[in-house]
Amino acid sequence: MELAEYAGTIVFAVSGVLAVARGHLDWFGAIVVGIATALGGGTIRDLILGNTPVFWIGELGFLAAATAGAAIAIPIAGSLAEGPAKRFDETLQVADAAGLALFSVVGASIALDLGFDGGVAVAAGVITGAGGGVIRDLLADRTPLILQGEIYATAALAGTAVFVALDELTGTPETIAAIAGGALVFGLRIAGIRRQWRLPAVGAPPG
Repeated sequence: MELAEYAGTIVFAVSGVLAVARGHLDWFGAIVVGIATALGGGTIRDLILGNTPVFWIGELGFLAAATAGAAIAIPIAGSLAEGPAKRFDETLQVADAAGLALFSVVGASIALDLGFDGGVAVAAGVITGAGGGVIRDLLADRTPLILQGEIYATAALAGTAVFVALDELTGTPETIAAIAGGALVFGLRIAGIRRQWRLPAVGAPPG
């Protein structure tokens, strides 16, 4: 599961840099956003669960991975930002969906390893997956996706629930449960984007 956490760290760092690529930030500012995106959700999770020092302080490899991912993303983001808007948006969406899937499952797994029950593990997964995206969107001066009615946190919720159910209730090997849960998060997120699925807004007229 540690490999998935490192992969999620790099992917979310890339998504953070992509999110601000058209905001004309300098390279240092872009790297800061990438690091905050990559480490933010897990930091919030660890603080809530009382798992301190938080993960990237206990293992500085995560900070290095986030920094490397953000730095690598800078020339890629510059090239994409100069190209068609649709291609840029699709790249950001895929990177974000991949990071959401990886971190959601990792967050739930960490909570289970710390001895928390399934409900807390699902919540920890959602916080880990969605938290970094919220921080990224705020730093990019955008309304967080989680507040726009998109299939985002709901995708994380569904996938982590499947992972926890398979892992805790059926005895499915953790790796297989993680793949199933992560695939569901990624699939729901991408399907929501492509099919423009949205949650009903509060106060919206029926139909």
